[in-house]
Amino acid sequence: MKHAHLITLIALTAMSFAASAKTDVPGALGQLKTNEDNAKSNFKQYEDNAEIASKNIVEVTAAIKALRDQKNQLTSSAANLNKNLAILEKMKERLQTFNKEEQTAMKKEESQIAQLKNQLEKLEANKAKREQNIVSYGEKIAEVDKEKTDWQEQHQAFASIQKELDVKEAKAMTEREKWIEKRKGYRGESAKWEKESQVAEQARVKFDKLKD
Repeated sequence: MKHAHLITLIALTAMSFAASAKTDVPGALGQLKTNEDNAKSNFKQYEDNAEIASKNIVEVTAAIKALRDQKNQLTSSAANLNKNLAILEKMKERLQTFNKEEQTAMKKEESQIAQLKNQLEKLEANKAKREQNIVSYGEKIAEVDKEKTDWQEQHQAFASIQKELDVKEAKAMTEREKWIEKRKGYRGESAKWEKESQVAEQARVKFDKLKD
């Protein structure tokens, strides 16, 4: 509103030059000088604003790059976790196979104990070993399940971090667009007031010549 009022004042002052030039030359010249100073002041203000907007755009762009780098690192870590999960799954399958094989062998040997008394000691020893193996494989399976649970928790944590990075990137993009629009407006105002400054200066120079 302040700038619009100033433009109107300049226009009214210019229109009254013809009527007042004969009676108030110093006053009219002073008004022209005031108009020129105001226009130059507005020109400098909008030039400064445009420079601030440019610096902000550079800073926000750097922030966006940092966020995208973090997202790339997160994606790489998630891929490694997926590979580890696949390895754990294969390990569990092998352990379960070994476990089933031991159970099958134990059942077979238990039947042989009943049929072959003379081999009882050997079969009992084998049975004890099989049972020990079953316990060991069971413990390994429990460890694999725990690692799977830990992986799932890490995967959820990565997903949460990625969501947060997406939100920050979106905000940064919006901020950059806002500053780009502001810079556009500042530069438009700067060009307008530069022109106003030139017009005011030309009017003052002409009036000085007329006064002489």
